[in-house]
Amino acid sequence: MQRITRDEHATSAGLDALKAKIALILKHFPPSVASVYAIPRLGSGDVVEWWTELGGQPTRFHELDEDRQVALLERYHQRQETLGLLADELVTRGQSEQAASLRTLIGPPDLNNLYSINGDPVVVRWGLAPEPVVAPAPTPPPVPRPVVVRRVWRGWPWLLLGLLLLGLLLWALWHWRLPAMNLLPSQNNQVCRAKTPVGSELPPEFVVILDTSGSMNLNIDATKDDEDWYFKSRPQPEDDDPRTVKIFAAQTRLDVAKASLTGMINNLHPDIDTRLMTFAGCFRQPDHGVFNAAQRPQLIAGIQGLTANEGTPLASSLKKAARQVNGRDRDAVIVMFVDGDDGCNENVCKVAQNIAIEQPRLRVNVVNIGDSSLSNCIAENTGGSIYSSRNASDLANALKNATEAVSECD
Repeated sequence: MQRITRDEHATSAGLDALKAKIALILKHFPPSVASVYAIPRLGSGDVVEWWTELGGQPTRFHELDEDRQVALLERYHQRQETLGLLADELVTRGQSEQAASLRTLIGPPDLNNLYSINGDPVVVRWGLAPEPVVAPAPTPPPVPRPVVVRRVWRGWPWLLLGLLLLGLLLWALWHWRLPAMNLLPSQNNQVCRAKTPVGSELPPEFVVILDTSGSMNLNIDATKDDEDWYFKSRPQPEDDDPRTVKIFAAQTRLDVAKASLTGMINNLHPDIDTRLMTFAGCFRQPDHGVFNAAQRPQLIAGIQGLTANEGTPLASSLKKAARQVNGRDRDAVIVMFVDGDDGCNENVCKVAQNIAIEQPRLRVNVVNIGDSSLSNCIAENTGGSIYSSRNASDLANALKNATEAVSECD
């Protein structure tokens, strides 16, 4: 943990309420979502300090270049969207007071209090009354400048032609001195371009969709009959029924998924950034953001903190993931780790068909841990592969094969 700043003007009143809001976020999401809000503490001299669990150098928003400012604000708004959906969900559960507490965090950031830590947004002084703004002294009206009439130089077409010819000459000289390049994907590694010469292609965008629906709490060896029996009769895990005890015994599907995904992430090529998405009922598919190679320990820690509950929005999560990647003039790979079909009354096959038309360079691989084959159409329609495994020892290999295109990048 590191301190971002000390706040000489803030008071300690209300700090417990701010910490309670962070605790509420952590109850439902991994630390990557709550890390947007710096942790308030009382330091020496009873001065309020703002701390964060993130590692890296904090950089003020106004010290970033324009591209990094845009990326930081986009990630901030993704976290805000996640909180808004959680607030809606809490209202449906009758927890209106907690929902109202979360909604106080939703809104545009104060850019003077916004920091970037390895590309992740962190806000300090949130939840506190803003400091009074001193109005600047009025400035005298500008003195009008004389209008200067400039003649239009009509030789610009020849200048443009000369620059174009110069560019072609430089291009020819550059390629003459380089070895021949094969930009076509190989048969065994169709989308990997992280090591192509002189950076001629960007590495593929990569998204993992991890099923965190309630059925992921079942044992890795639970069958389709076990699932049907459980979800119809709804026995409690603490019951003495032998079948219930067996179904909920370790290792659960989620336990195996966490271990397998950890190994997969550690083996990814360092040029590949990873976006993680999960489920939180039929109406929310939390986007945990994009993690580069330096942030992989944070990604792994977030995965280890995930829990499983509620429905299986395969179609909605696939649509949302596809919107986060290019898939038209840049390759993209989505790996969906699922244990069944869509459980939210949507047609995931139709979604995959639309992706194949609109994003032809997006491939979706499906790792199916259950007995159902209804989700196989996702891979079939997008040119991806299907990996079926309900055996714990085979699951790691299935995930390795599903991400092979972005693991080595030779």
